[in-house]
Amino acid sequence: MKTNFLKLIALMALSLTVGCSSDDSNGTDVPNLEGSVLQGNILTDLNVPAGNYNLKGVVVVKSGATLTIEPGTTFTVSTADQALGANYLQIEQGAKLIANGTSSSPIVFTAQSAAVGAWGGIIMNGKARINVAGGTEIAEAGGLTYGGTDDADNSGSLKYVRVEYAGAAITGGTAEYNAFSFFGLGTGTVLENLQAYKGADDAFEFFGGAVNATNLAAFGCEDDNIDWDRGYRGTLNNIWIIQPANGDFGFECSNLPVEFNSSPRSNPTVSNVTITGSGNAAKAAFNFKEGTAGIITNVKATNVGFGVDLRNQLGQFQDGSLKINNANITFITALTKNGISGDTTVIDAIISANASASGANTAPFTTGTWVRNL
Repeated sequence: MKTNFLKLIALMALSLTVGCSSDDSNGTDVPNLEGSVLQGNILTDLNVPAGNYNLKGVVVVKSGATLTIEPGTTFTVSTADQALGANYLQIEQGAKLIANGTSSSPIVFTAQSAAVGAWGGIIMNGKARINVAGGTEIAEAGGLTYGGTDDADNSGSLKYVRVEYAGAAITGGTAEYNAFSFFGLGTGTVLENLQAYKGADDAFEFFGGAVNATNLAAFGCEDDNIDWDRGYRGTLNNIWIIQPANGDFGFECSNLPVEFNSSPRSNPTVSNVTITGSGNAAKAAFNFKEGTAGIITNVKATNVGFGVDLRNQLGQFQDGSLKINNANITFITALTKNGISGDTTVIDAIISANASASGANTAPFTTGTWVRNL
């Protein structure tokens, strides 16, 4: 009788172990995603093993939870889910996304339809400073709060991540989602080796914050490729942009549309940029406006209408806090365009020309499979 009882206890323990959704393959006791669909609110830590999954509807990682995605994972928005409405992945303030792929095993977000603007992309909300009244704001994409006082805030880590066919229209049609929307992210957040591929809106938009990013590729995106405003103050290094025929500006850069001198002022440091323009004679490699500062160094741009289109401001150009150094720009119309009505200031001096400027180092983008070619 005692022997049978012990056997029963052993069988019960084995049954509990097999039935548990945790998997020590991820090195923790964090449960793995069950099934093949990522959807709904993620309330506690969750791991997604390498594999192929559907991303369905609005997926929100809630404050206090961490979503970890293993290398070699692909999420696809189905054509049926695309037809039903909004589909995107959103990270709340206080939540984290850990999506660390590798050059040969990237993490990919795509759409079954392969249609530009099929879904909403990745949206991350942090607690770093922005320059709006009150210090926080509701994000235009996703509708969650972002901003605060913590410039060192950590919203997670993205490495070797590609977002394809994003840029769906937001309900109401007044704006579109970006491939990557970074709202008030702090320096504790890691952004490395990211590609936006064939998006309908911006490739990477930085709404305030101080997050740094390196090795950003934007291929075939129809709006701007790098966009900043709301007091963005990070460092961007090694950017490769290839625009489609209907592409807009390479960079669209602002401080705050309603108050050009709002603090903290947008003032990033940008280095090593290559832009192959759309061939539109009216579009510029850089559109500077509304009080932005910034120092940009080592630029190679071809097939752009203008090198710089300066709008709605002169102060930062005049005081030297807005400048492009070491630039090799082949333009269609003119090196610069002054969009300020009635002003006759010559702004060519905003660019320090150098025919030997090399732009981005493309080697990181051609290693492995993480960058998809047009």
